[in-house]
Amino acid sequence: MTVAPPPRAATGVLPIQTLTRVECDEQLSALLWRAGSGWRMISSAVLGGGIGERSWVLNAQVSHGYSRTDPDAHLASLAHEAGTRGPGVGLMTA
Repeated sequence: MTVAPPPRAATGVLPIQTLTRVECDEQLSALLWRAGSGWRMISSAVLGGGIGERSWVLNAQVSHGYSRTDPDAHLASLAHEAGTRGPGVGLMTA
């Protein structure tokens, strides 16, 4: 996975990183927001759903025929490869 450095952000604005990876010969993108520790989030996402402290949010593009049966583990792996630490929220979009 290729990780671009985060852009500089104004105070109070979360920096967003654009990530790219290749899966099944398809180039896919993702966005990663690093909130840092101490943030409570509410989510219905497959990874990090519920209410609780979360440090990051990952929105990963998947292929239109996505057929994996472990999306939570897949998202956790993508987040780890991007260098996240602590609990976070992982979403998928085709």
